[in-house]
Amino acid sequence: MRQTINEACAAVNQWLFEQTSEALDRGKRIGVIGGDHSTPLGYMQALAERYSNYGILHIDAHADLRNAYEGFQYSHASIMFNAMQIPQISKLVQVGIRDFCHDEVNLIQQSNGRISTYFDPALKQKLYAGVSWLDLCREMVAELPQQVYISFDADGLDPKLCPNTGTPVPGGLELEQTFCLIREVIHSGRSIIGFDVSEVGNGEWDSNVGARTVYKLCNLMSLSHV
Repeated sequence: MRQTINEACAAVNQWLFEQTSEALDRGKRIGVIGGDHSTPLGYMQALAERYSNYGILHIDAHADLRNAYEGFQYSHASIMFNAMQIPQISKLVQVGIRDFCHDEVNLIQQSNGRISTYFDPALKQKLYAGVSWLDLCREMVAELPQQVYISFDADGLDPKLCPNTGTPVPGGLELEQTFCLIREVIHSGRSIIGFDVSEVGNGEWDSNVGARTVYKLCNLMSLSHV
C-alpha cells in the first residue's frame, strides 16, 4: 500500500512540475492551493530550474521535517524535508512552529544555518517581554535571500481562525501578524516568486480565512514585482 501511494504521489509531483513549468515559461506568477501540505513540491522543483538560489518562508504549526513520515515519502509531514533536498533552496525560515519531534530538532541544529526555526513559544515570550512584532518580522526576513517562496499552512494560525484544519495545535499566529511578516518581505526589497496555501478546513469560517489569505498573497506577490 505504501509503495502504491508513494508512486501515485510521485506522479502528482511530476504533473505539478510540468504544469507550473509551462505556466512559468509563459511568464505567469503561480500560487498553489492544497490539499494537504505535500502538494507544492513539484512547484518548488520547477522554481529551482529558474532560480539558482531562493528561500522559503514557512508558516506552520509543524516543522514538516520528517523523513518519509510513517513510510510515506511525500507525506504532508515531510514537505520541508523534501524541499531541503533541492540544492537551490538555500534557506528555510520557519515561523510559528509548535509541534515537532527530536529528529526534526536535530535536523535543524545540524543544518549549518540553512534552517532557521522560530518556535511559537519563543516568539510569544519575546512579545510578552516587550519586543515588537514588527522588529521580530524584520529579524526573520533578514535571514532570507533575495528570492522568496511563501509556504503557508493554515494550521500555523491560531485554531480559532482554522478550527477545521486537519491537525490544529493550540497557539499560533493571528492572520494580520502573518500579513505583516509577508509585507516586510516586500519592504525589505525582496521578491516573492511564488506561494502555496494548504490545509484549509472545509468549514465556512475556514474558507473565509483561506480565501482572504490567497487573495492577500496574490496581491503581495504582484506588488513585490512592481
